[in-house]
Amino acid sequence: MLEDELREMFAARAQTLPAAADPAGRAIRKARRTTRRRRTATGTMTVFAFATVLGGAVAAQGLGPATMTATDPNRVTSQNLWGADQPATSRQTQLPTMELPVDLLVGQQLWTSDGQRVDLDHVGDVSMIAKVPEGWVYSDANTVRLLPNSAGTPVTLSGQAEWTVSHDGTRVATNDQGTLAVTKVTGQDRGTTIASSPVPATAAPVAFFGERVVVASDKGFDYWSAEAPSRYTETWNAELLAVFGSAGANAAVGIVRGRDELLCLVDVTAVKKGLKIGARLGCGELLARALVKLHAALSPDGRLLAVAAPSGLQILDLDKSRINAASAGKKQTQVEALVLQADCPITAVDAVVWSDARTALAQTDAHGIFACRTDGTKLQVTLPPDVQPGWTMIPSYGAGK
Repeated sequence: MLEDELREMFAARAQTLPAAADPAGRAIRKARRTTRRRRTATGTMTVFAFATVLGGAVAAQGLGPATMTATDPNRVTSQNLWGADQPATSRQTQLPTMELPVDLLVGQQLWTSDGQRVDLDHVGDVSMIAKVPEGWVYSDANTVRLLPNSAGTPVTLSGQAEWTVSHDGTRVATNDQGTLAVTKVTGQDRGTTIASSPVPATAAPVAFFGERVVVASDKGFDYWSAEAPSRYTETWNAELLAVFGSAGANAAVGIVRGRDELLCLVDVTAVKKGLKIGARLGCGELLARALVKLHAALSPDGRLLAVAAPSGLQILDLDKSRINAASAGKKQTQVEALVLQADCPITAVDAVVWSDARTALAQTDAHGIFACRTDGTKLQVTLPPDVQPGWTMIPSYGAGK
């Protein structure tokens, strides 16, 4: 009989309770009342059973190896009557948040991090945009323009062209139908061409280092120096798969193929015969992701390279990589591993930009932004509440970065 089982189960408790207390009797009466109610509350109990199982699964995940068995609510047990000893529940860890530190392109409109919203003059869609100290450089189907910080009249920099911005945000290189030009975007004479040269129409400017402009085509990578007078001559390097430029004048950073089809980071310098591949800084499958447009970005100080990996955002330390390469001397075959500064798990990264020298931002395909600091800290970036899907982060170059 159920009553007998209950009295036996509570025998131990009865020894320590006052004689007037009859927990088994109360339990039996409670069980009988529960049985009557259960006839009209089957749906409620089913939901409770599911919730108990779900809660047990969550607790098990939080406790690691320990397991918890969900009790059957239709069975009268000590756990159902008095409740099990419950561990302290921990709330789901929420990331710390930070305010949006970069501007956004939302449709054909500029949304600044301080709350301004500016309609951009354009023909067709705005295809590229970058923040510089004195405004925003952007392009559409016909023109490359500089919009001043005052949001006044845009300054025309070029016709339809491929373009890139110098690391300090003071110059823009454009290839407008076979003319490669470097134009100032700071000072009273902004919009003034510093130097120009005929180049192949397919030579797209992709980076600066020093006064040099790195160009890319299906032939590889090459450079042209804007120090006048200088006329471009073709000296393509077909081994280079990517070049990321540099904050300094001495060397850029590139990617080449290594052993076993692995890709390797290398220093790149400029010589009379073109771009020269220097010390190998490390190799790994991660670098294949760096070849995807917008999936890699050099930090403002040129010390770090942020790359969107399948598992998240990884930040490579180029300075430490150079130290390792120097210690290896000529034994470059020993330089294999990439030197990782930080690794932030972030799902489905679509684009990477830096907000400052220690914070890389990852835009995800779920329309969110996460920050990854160089110490490995991960933060959730707060977006404007009325922003709609289709926005993109605007990379920033120059002062204060």
